[in-house]
Amino acid sequence: MRNFAPKEVDVESFITILYTLPVYQCLVLAILLFISGSETGGSSRIVFGLFNLLLAVYFSFNLLYRLKAFEVITYFYYPILPVILCFIPTFYLYILSITRNNFRFTARYFIHFLPAVIILLLNTPFLFMPFAKKIEYLSFTFRGLQSSPLILYLLIIYTVTIYLVINIQLVFYLFLTIRQYRKHLSFIENHYSNTEHIDTGWTRSFMISFLIFFIINNLLYVVGFRQHPVAGILYTVSMLGITLFAGIRGLNQTEISISSVAGNDEIIPLQEEEEEEEGIQPGDLAADPGDVSSRAIKYHGSPLTEEQKNVLAEKLETLMQNEKVFTQSNLTIDHLAQRLETNSKYISQIINEFYHQNYFQYINSYRINEAKLLLASPASDKYSILGISNMAGFASKSTFNTAFRKFTGMTPSEYKEQRDKVISPVQER
Repeated sequence: MRNFAPKEVDVESFITILYTLPVYQCLVLAILLFISGSETGGSSRIVFGLFNLLLAVYFSFNLLYRLKAFEVITYFYYPILPVILCFIPTFYLYILSITRNNFRFTARYFIHFLPAVIILLLNTPFLFMPFAKKIEYLSFTFRGLQSSPLILYLLIIYTVTIYLVINIQLVFYLFLTIRQYRKHLSFIENHYSNTEHIDTGWTRSFMISFLIFFIINNLLYVVGFRQHPVAGILYTVSMLGITLFAGIRGLNQTEISISSVAGNDEIIPLQEEEEEEEGIQPGDLAADPGDVSSRAIKYHGSPLTEEQKNVLAEKLETLMQNEKVFTQSNLTIDHLAQRLETNSKYISQIINEFYHQNYFQYINSYRINEAKLLLASPASDKYSILGISNMAGFASKSTFNTAFRKFTGMTPSEYKEQRDKVISPVQER
């Protein structure tokens, strides 16, 4: 009769080794993030380093359970539930750190860790249990409802934490994270005229990965096949992939730092009034203009008078039409604010109230109009589509093609061919 015991031992050893990898990986990532954050002054790396450190503690706890090292676990158990409750708030703070301008961790953020502190206090009786009772509780060798009241109490705290509090956290912070992500997208479109080099997709992917992490973790607890060998392998491999992806992106993530231009509230009026050019005008390309009432509420506290608004709008139009500053591919709203000797929030207010657009839409409406003028001119034949896109202020040909097709219904090449069809019959006559 063949003996399969060695094979079983090999599988168990393999799974145990797998359980050590997330501990090592998260610990290394935490050290790298702390070092990188301290050198660059990046708050996001420090916060994400803390998140990986918490993960390393959690995975260490799982490894000890895998090894059935209950005597060692007695020293780990008291803080482990609070550590688990710190995951989601720390992740949310990381999202804040990469989506808010010049984020700094302040004392008010400690409110997010209040549930962890409460559970820590509620779990304090564990410290005063006899050692034998601790082992009995941690190894689940107690006799169900016939166990001591203290064990039943700790079991209730554990159950409420794992199956209720964490899931409430997940739903609550998922809502906050999605809201913050949308604010981030709005912030970008209100500050940048070119967004192709701003990676917002990875933030969304990171949020999804984090959600998958908790779904997998919860399923293993609820369904109860955590100790199954295949489940252990799949769980560990998925955790390795998610944490490695997030860690690498966290190390490469740049801080948002847009210096707010502290300009003068006084607006100097201009004497000349310019006529608008024909073609696509600001407002024609608005994706979501909104209504008058919502804009009135948004800028209710603005110190700008109607006269100041009109003067600032006039100065802005003059700058756009006479100097064509929109042809600068890296033009931000702060650059405009510096040129107009005011601040960015006033520029944003004027664009939103007068043209019913955000900054991104406003600038690119001028760029599309400029591109149409260039393409309509026979002199444009000596330029490539890439050349024309650069002349209009677009950072790349692909961005230009996408924007042009979106707002005109055709590609730049098709628009140029249409022009040639109109010109050819005239030349034949």
